[in-house]
Amino acid sequence: MPSLLKAPLLFHALLETIAALSFLFNPQVQHPSAATDLEIKLVLRSYGGLLLSTAILCAGFYLREGFDDSARIVSGAMAVYHVFPIARAWTKLRMRNVRCATFCGGPVVHLLVHLGALLGLTGAAIWGRS
Repeated sequence: MPSLLKAPLLFHALLETIAALSFLFNPQVQHPSAATDLEIKLVLRSYGGLLLSTAILCAGFYLREGFDDSARIVSGAMAVYHVFPIARAWTKLRMRNVRCATFCGGPVVHLLVHLGALLGLTGAAIWGRS
């Protein structure tokens, strides 16, 4: 059972590594004005660094033996994070006549993937025990 509980941590690590690389190396995909606005580009790259750090943290907890209270806390914290990309994707889906980047599938895919991460991480945080 612990390996099943740890699966959302691995999923988060993989998901956020992809996102981090996009924010770090191609920020204009996330926000078109990043191509010309240095401050926006720097903020998006900082966010990419934050995503990469959470991916490393989750990978570390995935590779650790067992699933203890620390892993539950990390799972819960990562679950909270996923509320915000869900809200972003939902907002983009509700907006009309707005250009949405289709990088990695666009808002529909982002909504579903982050919803899956939220549910998995929440389950691990609630039911996780070594």
